[in-house]
Amino acid sequence: MKLFKSIFPYSLAAIFALVTMAPAEALTLDQARELYKAGKYAEAAPVFKAQLKRRPNDGSLNHWYGVCLFHEKKYAEAEKYLKVGVKRKVLESPHFLGDVYMAQYRFDDAAASYQDYIDALEKNKKQVPDSVTEAIARARKAKLMLNHVEQVQVIDSLIVDADSFFEHFKMTPESGRIGTAETLDVAIPDSTIGYMPQRGDKVFFGMPVEGKGYELCAMNKLTDGRWSRITPLPEGVNTTRNEAYPFFLNDGVTLYYASNGEGSIGGYDIFITRLNLENNTYLKPENVGMPFNSIYNDYMMAVDEMLNIGWFVSDREQIPGKVTIYLFIPNSSKQTYDLDEIKTDIKSLALIRSIRDSWPEGADYTDLLQQLNDIQEAQVVKRPDFVFAICNGVHYTSLDQFTSAEARNLYIKANEARKHIAQLESKVAELRPQYTQSQGTTRQRLSAEIGSLESQLLSLYPQPGEYENQARKAELDALQKRR
Repeated sequence: MKLFKSIFPYSLAAIFALVTMAPAEALTLDQARELYKAGKYAEAAPVFKAQLKRRPNDGSLNHWYGVCLFHEKKYAEAEKYLKVGVKRKVLESPHFLGDVYMAQYRFDDAAASYQDYIDALEKNKKQVPDSVTEAIARARKAKLMLNHVEQVQVIDSLIVDADSFFEHFKMTPESGRIGTAETLDVAIPDSTIGYMPQRGDKVFFGMPVEGKGYELCAMNKLTDGRWSRITPLPEGVNTTRNEAYPFFLNDGVTLYYASNGEGSIGGYDIFITRLNLENNTYLKPENVGMPFNSIYNDYMMAVDEMLNIGWFVSDREQIPGKVTIYLFIPNSSKQTYDLDEIKTDIKSLALIRSIRDSWPEGADYTDLLQQLNDIQEAQVVKRPDFVFAICNGVHYTSLDQFTSAEARNLYIKANEARKHIAQLESKVAELRPQYTQSQGTTRQRLSAEIGSLESQLLSLYPQPGEYENQARKAELDALQKRR
């Protein structure tokens, strides 16, 4: 018995207490604060909660615990504690309370709380960060969006790995391809996702540019099969922030892309713009609004015009390493929900909490989803030479399909004109940086050369379309004669 006591000097009750001691009691408040500073909120939270039982009105404890709950996405609980922090004049509490309101889509409350934070900073003679004024702008813009949520039919969703989401875009070959340098077989930066139109003669992508964040860039395939130098897209798209994830419609003019710059309501937002062929610049981009965009990251919108179906990616579910791909039916014109008539909460529709809430009565998308499932990888890899619409329901994908030699030659001329345009655009893009850095007679010479090239481009831009229209008419005439 003495031997037993010498080996186990503590009572069984004491040993049980040590083993079952709660982590919150095992850590000191100072240790919990260090965990908090390190971003380990789940580990720090039990300590703050335990301390609050002793000091429920302590402003700092309420703030710390509220921030922990915010990071655990327990927004309603977080609000309660952060409000105590605000009442107790904890400087950072209004800022986090604004974040809580944003997460709940209470945008008026968020803007007011961010303004309270600015007022507190100014009262304490502290500098107001630009990020706070930007947060107010985002909240106000988000409120406007919430009042104009587009009535779009979301037909399916899929949670996938964030690194390989593009593998799940089962588009028809006519819509082009989305992928990496490896899957597109073109030398774009490894860290980017690119888009290649069906013809395979161009590739668009976002890439990091020193001092400018990510910029949308392009490369053209030259007549000898090589790729041109990487050039930024023309004026009107790239900003001082990040632009990435481009996708063009079949018209080659309408561009969807993602940006976290001005006009975004949080993270990446999806924007749309169109190329102005007269001066080779892009029109002012427009945010596509809700439900496509959220306060989280939303990007890579693509539309398959053959199937009339679209995709976009979002991390609004906030699952680490995962994103959600949403499939939707594109609208021919934008229609928004009437807030006085809808029975569903508009926040739910904006966040796509239930895809069935977006369906009209009696809707059935079984056949359409089956069409998507039937698209095999082989179809995507084995692309046709081109897609040329002759008339409704008739598309040529190779030169052998032309019955008219005249139409065939006109179509070839259209392609040659496009290649010539691409070469001149590449040359202009190469000369512009030289012009910016030059002086004197060199600058004058470059100005004249750029002006000449731009004049040529203005005269060339209409040619591909004109040749194609002539080719289409000649082919239709030939088909009519054969009947």
